[in-house]
Amino acid sequence: ELNKNNRSTEEQYDIKESLQTKIADLEKTIDYLTKEIDAATQAVADMQEQMKRASENREGENADYQQTITDQRLTQMILDKALKRMQQVYAMLQQHEEPQPGAPHIQTSGNHTDPGNGPARFTKYDKHAGGSRVLRMLETIMSDSHKMEDEAITVEQDAQQAYENFMKDSNKAITRYTEKIVNMKGSKAKAEADLVMAKEDLKATLTKLEELHDTNGALHKSCDFIMDTFDKRQAARAAEIDALKEAKAILSGAK
Repeated sequence: ELNKNNRSTEEQYDIKESLQTKIADLEKTIDYLTKEIDAATQAVADMQEQMKRASENREGENADYQQTITDQRLTQMILDKALKRMQQVYAMLQQHEEPQPGAPHIQTSGNHTDPGNGPARFTKYDKHAGGSRVLRMLETIMSDSHKMEDEAITVEQDAQQAYENFMKDSNKAITRYTEKIVNMKGSKAKAEADLVMAKEDLKATLTKLEELHDTNGALHKSCDFIMDTFDKRQAARAAEIDALKEAKAILSGAK
C-alpha cells in the first residue's frame, strides 16, 4: 500500500507540474491576445479618424474648386462680353475713319507753305491704335482664365482619385483588422475557458495530493506500529521457545 501510495503521489506531482506549465502558457497567451486586440482596435479607430479627416478635407477642397470654376467662368463671361463690345466699337471706329476721296486738285492747290488736302490721311488711324492693345490684353486674360479653369479641373480630378483610392485601401485594411480581431477574440475566449479548466484540474490535483499525503502518513504510522509490535512479539516468541527447550531438557533428564 505504501509503494502504491508513493507511485500515485509521484504521478499527481507530474500532473501538477504539467498543469502549472499549461496555466502559465495560457496566461501568457491571453495577455498577448489582449494586447494584440487592443492594438488592432486602436488601428481601426485611427484609420476611421483619418478617413473622417480626409472626407472633411476633400469636401473643403471641392468647395474651393467649385468656387474657382464659378469665378473663372464668370470672369470669362464678362471678358467675352467686353471683347465682343470692344470689337464692335473698334470695327465701327475703323469704318467711320476710312479715308474719303480728296477734293479736285484745282480746289486744293496751294503754294510752298500749303501741301493741300490729298485723299489719304494716314495720321488719323493712330488715334485708336491703343484699342487693339486693349483687345489683345482682354484676349490674354481670357486665355489665362481658361488655363486656370483647366488646371483646377485637373487638380480636382487628381485629388478626387487619390481620395477614392485612400478610402478604398482604408476600408480594405479595416476589413482585415476586423477579421483579425474576431479571430483573436475567439482564440482568447478558448484560452480563457482552457485556463478555467486547468485551474480546476490543478485544484483537484492539489486536493488529491493532500489526500495521498494524509494516507501516506497513516500508512507510516501503521508500519511503525507493526514494527514496534513485531519486535515485542519476536521477543515473546523467543522467550517462549527458550522456555519450551528448557522444559524439554528437564523432561529428558527425568527419564
